[in-house]
This record gives sequence, structure tokens and C-alpha cells, in this order.
Amino acid sequence: MNKKKTRRQRMLPLIPSLMTTGNLFFGLLSIMTSIQVINMSSNELISVEVLYRKYWWAAAFIGISAFLDVLDGRLARMIRSETDFGISYDSLSDLVSFGVAPAVLIYTWSLIDSGKLGLMVVLFYVVCTALRLARFNAQSQGVEKYKFTGIPSPMAAGVIASPILFFAEIKLDPTDIIMWSYLFVTPFVGMLMVSDVPYWKFPRNIKRPFNALVMLSIVIAAIITLPEVMIFLIAYTYALSGFFLYLYSFVKKKEKLKEPEEKQSFRIL
Repeated sequence: MNKKKTRRQRMLPLIPSLMTTGNLFFGLLSIMTSIQVINMSSNELISVEVLYRKYWWAAAFIGISAFLDVLDGRLARMIRSETDFGISYDSLSDLVSFGVAPAVLIYTWSLIDSGKLGLMVVLFYVVCTALRLARFNAQSQGVEKYKFTGIPSPMAAGVIASPILFFAEIKLDPTDIIMWSYLFVTPFVGMLMVSDVPYWKFPRNIKRPFNALVMLSIVIAAIITLPEVMIFLIAYTYALSGFFLYLYSFVKKKEKLKEPEEKQSFRIL
């Protein structure tokens, strides 16, 4: 009995690392699928529907990586197996799945004809992702323990990849407007990752687990039914929420600074 218990204890810490490996696997799969589309596009025998479906899966693989990234952290905390190795491995996997994979996807989708400017934009995005992950590792037990500073890399990847998921579903060609939108949005999202804009972090201790379970079930059902629309809405709503939190904290700080001044003026009177 003791041997079985010891063996189980040894196997449990491997589960989060397996999730992280899955995250890395699907990130690499997204990169390979995006490159495969470029090779297939020169073949006249391959239909446009097949190319769109490939792009859909290249974007969807990034979403699967994000789901596994959430699971590995939750499982590691649940079974109390957070290690320095796991944190480092997770960051390396995130760099591939949420840095390199979205960059390759948007470059092959719309920025490949934008020349050096498009290349500079995607390189800047990847560098910002690396900086974001490095800062998170340094601040994970301090500033970022209860909230994110800057948009987290999985959500940044969602902002970049979710429109392609939607465009590929409705079979919309990447026009010049889409290209210029990505030339602006991509570096903006990169800067948002390394900014001081606060973002809500899913609480570790949920006060009403039943209500949270109901809401989560509704969200999952909506994502399964309309994945292209829901993932797009979730990513962009979350990205915008940081600005509301930033304004709220800014107003709160202003009010705190005014209180001592008002008390002091009252004493003088």
C-alpha cells in the first residue's frame, strides 16, 4: 500500500508538465500548419476551402494551447507541485505558442506582402512576448500574484489569432485594410504586454463555486457552439477590460490624494 502511494505521489507532479508539453505541441503544430499553407497556396490543384480550413486550424491550435496553459498552472497549484523547472518550462512553451505561433500565423495570413515593415512588426511582437514572460517569472510571487501587469501572453495571442479564426470561417480574403490593421494592432498588443496596465486574474479561492461553475458551463457551451465568435469576443473584451481597470485605479489614487488635502484645509479653517 505504501509503495502504491509513493508511486502515485511521484506521478502526480508529471501531470502539469504533460499539460505544458501539450501546450508546446499545439503551438508547434500551429507554426507548421501556417508554413504548410504557404507551400500549398502555390499548388493550383488545392481548393481555396482547404487553405481556409488550414488557417482555421492554425488559429485553433493556439486556442487549444491557451486552454492547456490554464490547466497546467491550476493543476500544479492544486497538487502543490509548483517548481522552478515547471515555471521555466511553461514560459518557454508560452513563448512558442503565444509568441512565435501567432507571429507566423499573421505573417503568412496578411503581412507577407507588406515587406520589411511586416517582418519588423512580428519580430517586435515576439520580443515583447519574451519580455512579458520574463517579467512574469520575476514578479509571479509579488506584484503579479493576484493580478496581471500587462495583458497576459495567451490573451494577447487571442487578440492576434481570433480574427483569423473568424475570417477563415466566413472565407474572407486578407485585404489591404486587414493588413494595415495588423500592422497597427500587432505592435500595440506587444506594447500592451509589457505595459503597466492591470488585468484581472482568475481568483484562486472562489467564494461561490456553484455560480462560477454555472457561468463556466455557459461560456464553454457558447464556445463549442460558436467558437469563432466567442473566442473573438472573449479576447477583445478582456483586452479592453484592462483599460477600465487602469482608469478605475487612476481615479481611486486621485481620490486618496485629495483626502489629506481636504483634511488639511479643514484644520486651517
